Amino acid sequence: MKNFIKLGISIGDPNGIGIEIILKTLSEKNCLKDIIPIIYSEVEIIEFFLNYLNIKLELNIINDPLKAAPGVINVFELSTSNFKIDFGQPSKLSGKVAFQSLSKATDHIVKNLIDGIVTAPIDKNTIQSVDFDFNGHTEYFTSITNNNHSLMLMAYGNLKVGIVTNHLPIDKVSESITISAILNKVKLMDHSLKTDFQIKNPKIGLLGLNPHSGDSGLIGHQEIKIIQPAILEAKEKGFNVFGPFPADGFFASGNFKKYDGILGMYHDQGLIPFKILSKNEGVNFTAGIPIIRTSPDHGTAYNLAGKNKASFTSFKNAIILAKQIYRNRNKN
Repeated sequence: MKNFIKLGISIGDPNGIGIEIILKTLSEKNCLKDIIPIIYSEVEIIEFFLNYLNIKLELNIINDPLKAAPGVINVFELSTSNFKIDFGQPSKLSGKVAFQSLSKATDHIVKNLIDGIVTAPIDKNTIQSVDFDFNGHTEYFTSITNNNHSLMLMAYGNLKVGIVTNHLPIDKVSESITISAILNKVKLMDHSLKTDFQIKNPKIGLLGLNPHSGDSGLIGHQEIKIIQPAILEAKEKGFNVFGPFPADGFFASGNFKKYDGILGMYHDQGLIPFKILSKNEGVNFTAGIPIIRTSPDHGTAYNLAGKNKASFTSFKNAIILAKQIYRNRNKN
């Protein structure tokens, strides 16, 4: 069993497409050849989806991750709440179910009972509670692992895009772009590219904050006062960094292909081109924390819930990447 990687899977919001893409992925030929999956859920919810989607999978109901077996779908049994699926409808109850799954899976990975965690999409509104007061999974895992910093890193093949600020309103972005913040993210990206992706001397391209990277101060001064000094300091520290580049031309010209990692300044600046280039098949990876956590690069897709039309490619890629990172981190 030592060749198998034990992956915990949180179901996300049960009224979205999360469980559909989980079960479709796990029913793929050869998916179980090197992983032991553990879905954290009420058993009745998984059985409902298997029947609804007409998917045949053997379930192994467990109450201890040590009892998880290869070749089957292990379901870590959570307490029954008599939750009824209401496709496409956000509710506080569906958010509660999502958090129950996430918190138990997180507890197990923090205790090293599983090797990695793959999270299905949550509804960031309905999951909010006294126990989950975060803007998303990234912030939650950063906190739960007692880390002050992490890096949201989007991955698809050779394309790796990280961001300096995560889930922030746009009017808060500029004040959050500091030399120290940029240096911290460069350090996290460099380490992840070397350790998690086995890139020996990663080349990192930084994007500017303003249109045209500020046009030499004509359209903002952050590039001159913050980003360029951060790049110079990063170079002095031995990091292979370049920029700042105007984001639009950087991606449109194909210049991004010259870099192992790209660091954007804010969420949409990095994720819009990433999702277009990856065709919604990319993976969201939380770099810079001791545990391995990946997820698909999309949300709950309530509009597709219950229609049996959701693509599971991004979730499948999230499982593949979790395995890859686990193996890379455990190379002798």
